Amino acid sequence: MTFLMGSTLLMAGLLSVSIPIIIHLLHRQKTTPLRWGAMMFLKESALQMKRRKNIDQWLLLLLRMLVLAFLAWLLARPLFDFSKHGSAASKQPVDLAIVIDHSMSMGRHAGDHTLFEEAQGVVDKLTDPQNPILRNGCTVSVILAEHRPRKLTPVPLQVNNSASMTQLHADIHALKPGTTDCTIPEAIEAAREVVNHGPNLAKVVLVVSDEQKTNWSIGDFAAWQRAVGEDAANGLDKHVEIHSYPLAADQNSSNISVEGLTVSPNTVGINRPVQVTAKISNSGPKDVNAINIHFSVNGKEQGAVQTIPTLSSGQSATIRFDRTFTTAGSTHVRVWTDVVDALAADNEAVAAFHVWQSLPILVIDGQLTSNKDFKSSMFLDLAMQPVEIDQVKTALIQPKTVGVADSAGMNLNDYYAVVLNDVPQIPPQLQAKLGDYVSSGHGLWVILGARTSPKMLASLGRNEIDPDHILFSADLKQPTPHEEKGAPASVEIKEPNNPMVRIVASSQQNALNGAVAQKWWQLVPKDDSQVVLASTSGDPLILSRPFGSGQVVVWATSVDGNWNNWHIMPNFVPLVNETIYQLSAAQTRQHNSGNIEAGGAIAWAGPPTPAVQSVDVTLPDGTVDGGRKANFRGGQYEFTYSNAFMPGLYQLRFTPTEIPQPVFYGVGIDHRELDPAKLSGDDMKWLDKGKFLSTDYSQIQPDQLEQVMTGVGEPSGFWWKLLAILLSWKTLAILVVASLFAETLMTYFMTGLQKNIDVAGAGLVPKV
Repeated sequence: MTFLMGSTLLMAGLLSVSIPIIIHLLHRQKTTPLRWGAMMFLKESALQMKRRKNIDQWLLLLLRMLVLAFLAWLLARPLFDFSKHGSAASKQPVDLAIVIDHSMSMGRHAGDHTLFEEAQGVVDKLTDPQNPILRNGCTVSVILAEHRPRKLTPVPLQVNNSASMTQLHADIHALKPGTTDCTIPEAIEAAREVVNHGPNLAKVVLVVSDEQKTNWSIGDFAAWQRAVGEDAANGLDKHVEIHSYPLAADQNSSNISVEGLTVSPNTVGINRPVQVTAKISNSGPKDVNAINIHFSVNGKEQGAVQTIPTLSSGQSATIRFDRTFTTAGSTHVRVWTDVVDALAADNEAVAAFHVWQSLPILVIDGQLTSNKDFKSSMFLDLAMQPVEIDQVKTALIQPKTVGVADSAGMNLNDYYAVVLNDVPQIPPQLQAKLGDYVSSGHGLWVILGARTSPKMLASLGRNEIDPDHILFSADLKQPTPHEEKGAPASVEIKEPNNPMVRIVASSQQNALNGAVAQKWWQLVPKDDSQVVLASTSGDPLILSRPFGSGQVVVWATSVDGNWNNWHIMPNFVPLVNETIYQLSAAQTRQHNSGNIEAGGAIAWAGPPTPAVQSVDVTLPDGTVDGGRKANFRGGQYEFTYSNAFMPGLYQLRFTPTEIPQPVFYGVGIDHRELDPAKLSGDDMKWLDKGKFLSTDYSQIQPDQLEQVMTGVGEPSGFWWKLLAILLSWKTLAILVVASLFAETLMTYFMTGLQKNIDVAGAGLVPKV
């Protein structure tokens, strides 16, 4: 026997049995014998009268205790294990909760319909008003198994209530196939919470799903224990039966998926060529011909449709779209195919990014004179803006070059990155700012040259406030720059996947063929710096390390053309530009999202003015999650949305409208939903061993549905019928009234006894 409201409520109710005893003890008359001479002439009271009075009082106390105990037992709503009698397979009414798998995999086809449509049909079949399987007195609830379970019916609905059933059918058929993952044990737990509010003794949970293994949490004993409910007596709550109703998709249907949507370069600027590539895969068993691929920007289809003539089973192809953007701001692109296949949800992909008007960069030249002709930074400036004179103002990278003497008064937060080019010594005021500047998400590029001193390098490795938190730390092999005596040394790429050299290293030919260095500072890093480029002798030439939320890059050789020939190499411009993009990544990443993995968090950051009052998030299905709040932290407004489980396009809109909007974010599909693996025999054995599914009909076949829900037998006999009557709420009300009436009669009877005392017999009056 278990209790629907929990054994804790029963124990708390049984404690109330002590209330009459406590009241009796508190009101018990305490007397102290006092010898009084006049009383010795009175006769003793009759002992029989006193004993009868005590017996009546004890009967009244016992009656009160039994009434409270019985009330506590009924309020806990005891339930009995009718499994040997067939609780689901009985003619008694049941409380049925239907768990419908609403994950992406349920969008697969079975003939001319999807598995989710087939699941909708199961609900229709059970509650069909013309020929229902569920009988009068039964209740039905529907829970959608999504990333987080959704109770479509928060309370059980009576099957014989036609209005409720009509509304339920309308709500279910208004749903489209889901696009997220799901966790079946969590959905069962939610279903059990709902079905326990039903009025019937028999409780049944029916899970309608494709039994995709990734969603069933096989091996997660804790999740399943929470699903079926824990009980102190026997470990698991057995008063709810759980059955699985498996659905099967077509195994021979073709399936085309669009995935791996990428935008290159990572930092997109106006009037710069951009390549959007997508991977088109055929995961079905058949070859597919004439696959049309479409491309759109901000919802408008662009250019001609590209066609893949044939894509064999198990093969993939890459499609590329070229585009130049002329307007800055948040942008999204979409790639899709119009092929009709087994699963429609994976036929498209979306990516969002920010098109930048400019990236402000501060270049601090080591020149000490007031002359504004910074010759040592000339090649660096030209590489940042490799355009005609009339296009300088519209170039993506906008450098501002100042002398080291003027650097202390600059507001570093106005720039995404700071370049220290051949600076002999960092001014103390500037050095005090650099640590906080970089750790807050900015970039620092240190270029060593002829004016650099060992003292300057030592200052990078010093932090008086936090000695363990330094920008860059390295020893020098010698206190002066190293110079090759013979031929210049060639350079080697040590980390081809580093963002600064990835484009250069991806060239088919040797990207740095012919690049040499004659002179450099010989550094021996003492921190976690990564050597990106080195001389053939092994000395680091380019190093990179993260610092807080920002990045530090160090070049051990100059950019003025005196120590190397890099400035005349074809890849010098992309090398400089990619370094700037990498140093600005923390700033640009706040606006770029690309493809966020399903379940990832959307993060936005904006300026301190105007103040963000609220944020509205439009989800891919068109619903709006409005009135969200942004936080002001670190001199800027920040907003994080952690519910990005649904793949597709998300839009952020702000109040006030002076904030640039909307801001787009793209979320990819959960690739676990593309895993075709189903529950195996071993998986079912694990579920059976844990007794997480009912032993009889753990997997219901379509022709068994009516048999399981209606059955042939039911608990019978006098005692079962008497128990059913006692457990009804009407009986409870009658018993409460009857017990109160009985107590009133007994109290009245005892009061009458007290009035009928034999005064003369007690010797309280003298005899005549």
